Amino acid sequence: MPGTASDQEDSPRTMALSLAGLFAAGATTGAVTLILPHPAEFDQSALWTNIVLAYVGAIILAGLAGRLPVWSLQIATLVGTLVVTRAVYYGDDPSGFYSLWYLWVGLFAFFFFGRFWGIVHTAIVGGAYAWALWQISQSVPVARWTMTIGTLLVAGYLMDVLAGRVRNRARQSDAHAAALEAVSEVAHELARQDSTEAVRETICSAATRIAGCAGAALSEPAPNGRGLVVTAGTNPEAKGEVLPFLSRPSGTVRAFTSGEPFFLADARGRTEVNQELVKRFGVVGVLFQPIIRDGTPTGVLAVYWDRVLTGLEDDVSRLIGLLAIEGSVAMERTETHARLERVARTDDLTGLPNRRAWHEQLSREIARARRQGSPLAVSILDLDRFKAYNDRHGHLVGDRFLKHASAAWASLIRDTDILARYGGEEFALAMPETDIEAAIRMLDRLREATPEEERISAGVVVFDGSEESEELIARADAALYVAKRSGRDRVIPA
Repeated sequence: MPGTASDQEDSPRTMALSLAGLFAAGATTGAVTLILPHPAEFDQSALWTNIVLAYVGAIILAGLAGRLPVWSLQIATLVGTLVVTRAVYYGDDPSGFYSLWYLWVGLFAFFFFGRFWGIVHTAIVGGAYAWALWQISQSVPVARWTMTIGTLLVAGYLMDVLAGRVRNRARQSDAHAAALEAVSEVAHELARQDSTEAVRETICSAATRIAGCAGAALSEPAPNGRGLVVTAGTNPEAKGEVLPFLSRPSGTVRAFTSGEPFFLADARGRTEVNQELVKRFGVVGVLFQPIIRDGTPTGVLAVYWDRVLTGLEDDVSRLIGLLAIEGSVAMERTETHARLERVARTDDLTGLPNRRAWHEQLSREIARARRQGSPLAVSILDLDRFKAYNDRHGHLVGDRFLKHASAAWASLIRDTDILARYGGEEFALAMPETDIEAAIRMLDRLREATPEEERISAGVVVFDGSEESEELIARADAALYVAKRSGRDRVIPA
């Protein structure tokens, strides 16, 4: 509740320095009243003693600021009440010359200690002031006491309300700053990821950390276009879960199709979501946040809690929304980077790996073969008399033939084999776990599958266990040269 002591966020140092300032201000104004003309009833020696006590209190509070616990400041405030009461008593002034200082005590208590302790200190002030008035007047002037204490209560209440608003604004500002800092940290974390898969996992882990929830899952359109599939999540069991656009209800699908966040404080028993998933993953409160790119939803981040929520806090909603934006940007960046990487390693005409990609992949296969002691066959293939084919049909037809030929060969090789365009009408083929006889059989199949009754020559070698890629390719190229000199349309092993 606003205004309670537990809500106060002022440091003990600030409180001690403020109270020291009030003690010093009271001592100074008291000294001025004694220097200037004042009522004859004043007990000057007692009031000067009061002033000294107030200055000593100010010095102690200022000197120990930052080391005093809050409870000691409560006692210091009570001491302030006693000092003011002593001033009222020794001032012996029924008009209440020094009673305005009680207002300082009350305002300080309401501002720093909260509403409850403000009322407690006001009650103590009321008792002390009543005693002082009784001693001065031999009767209690109820009207003056009521006016003073009533004014103190009203001023204290207003101070409490004002302090609450100031602190709420400060909390909101701090929360906003913390949110921006959190999103900034996540943005930097996302920027360090170099793959879309890593970005997906980072988004889910960041959402869990930011929202303080039980888990998160990211869903994206399935390849067949019939629904959404969970591509990442803090729960490994959820990955691969398909959420069809039709049939079963799904908050994820609803957020995706509408492009608007969808929140449920308690998803249990709700027809808007798939209850099978709710039970399996322990979902209670859940937020479905769409991920938008260029105005179009590209996925949904589902953030779920294992407890009932009374409502979704603005800070959490804002943070998850910002995370979705940062995640969309990061995924677009990694996808673009991946596309550029593929383009840089892909032959434009045939779609096969180019020479650069071939060397990279061959180096990896050589390392694997060396490590495992397994065979690795490598071949260089060349279309026979392809220059004459181009001269007869033209380069456009020749390019089309290269595409058809490479597609025909690619359909025959294994998934583990690597077929690349080495340059011009030359191609390279790596066949892991393949000895020389099996490699020759594969190359003969490729030779027979070459379109339009064109033929190829090939040289093939098997990794000897120690040579580098350049030596291996050089041996395969030399075997190809022998095949060409021997009449073409044949496979020659080194």
